[in-house]
Amino acid sequence: MIPDKDMQSLLRNFRGERILVVGDLVLDHYLEGIVSRISPEAPVPVVALGDGCERRIPGGAANVALNVLSLGGKPIMAGVVGHDRNGEILLGLLSDAGVNIEAVVSDSSRPTTVKTRIMGRNQQLMRIDREKTHFLSPAIEALLRSGIDSAMDTVNAVILEDYDKGVLAPGIIEHITGSAIDRKMYVAVDPKIRNFWDFTHCSLFKPNRHEAGYALGTSIDGVDKAIDAAGEIQKRLSAEAVLITLGSVGSVLVYGQGNLPQHIPTVARHVFDVSGAGDSVIAVMGLAGGCGMAVIDAAQLANLSAAAACAEPGVYAVKPEDIIREAGRL
Repeated sequence: MIPDKDMQSLLRNFRGERILVVGDLVLDHYLEGIVSRISPEAPVPVVALGDGCERRIPGGAANVALNVLSLGGKPIMAGVVGHDRNGEILLGLLSDAGVNIEAVVSDSSRPTTVKTRIMGRNQQLMRIDREKTHFLSPAIEALLRSGIDSAMDTVNAVILEDYDKGVLAPGIIEHITGSAIDRKMYVAVDPKIRNFWDFTHCSLFKPNRHEAGYALGTSIDGVDKAIDAAGEIQKRLSAEAVLITLGSVGSVLVYGQGNLPQHIPTVARHVFDVSGAGDSVIAVMGLAGGCGMAVIDAAQLANLSAAAACAEPGVYAVKPEDIIREAGRL
């Protein structure tokens, strides 16, 4: 583990790092109430909503941008929202927080992706999704590319956050990674299934065990299998490093050529909610890559950030002091 003094020094390197976050923006909508009875109409709970029961927070790639911001970086957000009230709310939340939204495009042909969670006593009872997941039209993709190209000249690293909602199509992935290679820029990727094998030549590829197993057609049920899977993915994508997150088992890291694979055990002590843990991990890895941090140090910081995210209810943007606190619990 990184000594406390060195950890604080590493985290200070995040300050002012300009990071471009490209991906699927989501508005997380929560309705929270009290369940005291079962409906007479059907065997379902009745949720009684009170005052202040409703809240909205940025999710998906937008939450990655918030994590970059809370860790001391300066995120530029690139993605697509609908030409609707939810899009206005989402962009307002990001802008008010301090996220640069100049590279976000409005698309009248699709709604802003909204995930509505109905909660009772901090338990999720139901989730309702409003979304369209087809790839962008050529006109909207051209607008998005233009914004990305402008931002690329001003940042230290790029994070591609794929929630499989249609923003990251193969063509735009190739465009971004090609531009990054030309600039010798660090690219960190958090994939989903549809585009899994399109993120070639990236600096850091971070699937979870389920995504990696599905893409490889195998079951990853232990550390050794995860290491083998990471090595195969690294080879097929020509990636510099592959980090597979394993939930309660921690993560495995395969990097470079000739380096021994690393198993990084979980440090989570209090798991309240796993929502957003992956977003915090990729935010740390992108910031670390942007400032030239060693990938093994970055992975250890990311592991602590995941523990901090899991310790909080709902989606949470991790701060440097949260990472230091989790390290102090070891």
